Amino acid sequence: MRPLRLARFTAGGLLALSGGAAVAASWYDGAHRERLLPGVVVGRVEAGGHRAADVVRTLDHRLPAVAATPVRIVAGSEEARVTLAELGLRSNAAEIVARARADADEMGLARRVWHRLLAKPVDLRYDVRLAVERSAVEREVARLAEVVAVAPVDARIDTSSGMVSILAPEPGRALDTATAVEQVHDLAVRVANGDGPAGPAEVRPPVTALEPAVTGFADVILVRTAENKLYHYENGALARTYRVATGTARYPTPKGTFSVVLKRRNPTWVNPDPGGWGRSLPARIGPGPGNPLGTRAMNLDSPGIRIHGTSNVASLGTAASHGCIRMALADVEELFEKVEQGTPVTIIQGPPPPPEPAPANPAVPQTPVTAIGDPDAPVDLEAG
Repeated sequence: MRPLRLARFTAGGLLALSGGAAVAASWYDGAHRERLLPGVVVGRVEAGGHRAADVVRTLDHRLPAVAATPVRIVAGSEEARVTLAELGLRSNAAEIVARARADADEMGLARRVWHRLLAKPVDLRYDVRLAVERSAVEREVARLAEVVAVAPVDARIDTSSGMVSILAPEPGRALDTATAVEQVHDLAVRVANGDGPAGPAEVRPPVTALEPAVTGFADVILVRTAENKLYHYENGALARTYRVATGTARYPTPKGTFSVVLKRRNPTWVNPDPGGWGRSLPARIGPGPGNPLGTRAMNLDSPGIRIHGTSNVASLGTAASHGCIRMALADVEELFEKVEQGTPVTIIQGPPPPPEPAPANPAVPQTPVTAIGDPDAPVDLEAG
């Protein structure tokens, strides 16, 4: 055989052998792909040569051992006990083993086969950690937050006795859920991985005090229509009592709790019922002696109802208005300066006026006194 033909034959044989080796190496690598490379350590487990699925099962076998571990959450006087299982305990073993396989793929075929055929260990170590589900932690914290939560109670005006008493405000409380979630999640992860405290696993998230929006009342106005009196309270104590006129049976003063929404000096009277009882009256009357609202008016958040002055002092102490609360001019001017817009006004029926005392000497006939109104007083035009 000529040398040239011999060289060609030899080269072809070597190529054939090389190609066959590559095919064999590829087949060998594929057949062992499910097994981790020699020397791989996953979570302190010698995983080299073992199937990936078997390694994951081995690592996850420790979950039941710690799943029942309790975590105690103390929030003020309330507490909850939850286990790591209830917090969604899980392992990242599957992700770590998948990473080990991906790292082996990046080595290339020749290196993988070399490590496998010659049992040459690789220096690859992976840490496996246990974790809990944040959504599960949030759910358990939310349950405790509902138990902890107490809404604050504002100071209140109580008229059950017929007079005013101020019920003290009461603070509320709320669990700081954002802090609680972080604390519980951090502790649960540390306990699951053996890094927790030596004693019971416990967290004490902060409980926030909730202050009431209303802590007191600088002024309160009480109107008792049955006796036609207005009581002014300052800081919960009765400061002054005034005689007033309230609504007639046909136009009663509304009962309930209202507030002063507008204060007016020298107000303009606007006909509140031009199609009804005010049809014969002017549309408006400006400030001055003939104004039926007097010199001061305080509108309430009840349509058409005001506390205002009147020069018709003979009507005070009676049910004479179209629903408003009338006061003597000097009295309404005094009250006007003391109370602010927003002052609560409570209107109740109240007890009936006490009976007139018996005459001192029944034998002497008592001459009734008839109240005579001011002849110069304006016509009763007002809405109240």
